[in-house]
Amino acid sequence: MSMQKTFELLVMTPEKDFFSGEVTQIVISTPEGEMGIMADHMPVIAVVAESVLRMEKDGGWHYAAVGQGFLDMTSGIVELFVDSAEWAEDIDVLRSEMALRRAEERLRGKLSHTEYLHTHTAVARASARLKATKIK
Repeated sequence: MSMQKTFELLVMTPEKDFFSGEVTQIVISTPEGEMGIMADHMPVIAVVAESVLRMEKDGGWHYAAVGQGFLDMTSGIVELFVDSAEWAEDIDVLRSEMALRRAEERLRGKLSHTEYLHTHTAVARASARLKATKIK
């Protein structure tokens, strides 16, 4: 059995260092679609969309809902800077479903451009949280 090569992943939010460790691969969403990264990936800087971060570590997959941000892999280390991050198993499904319903209802009303952007972000965040709980 061959060992897969690992790389260092750092996931940081404004409040805390969410994760730091060796992983064999990650999959993250960008505005252009999903991007997978494995060890020795070419250098890349990318925008990260509200999504589910999938990481393979120690032969198993781990999932976290992450907010918007960016990914930097210019030094052989993947640094993920996002506005929020939460492990799938820590997400309150009922609370997320209620937040999604409230945000979708607000979108049906008359909103200013700024209110629309904030509400659209709330929908994306609640959707990512729920998706993380379904694939964990």
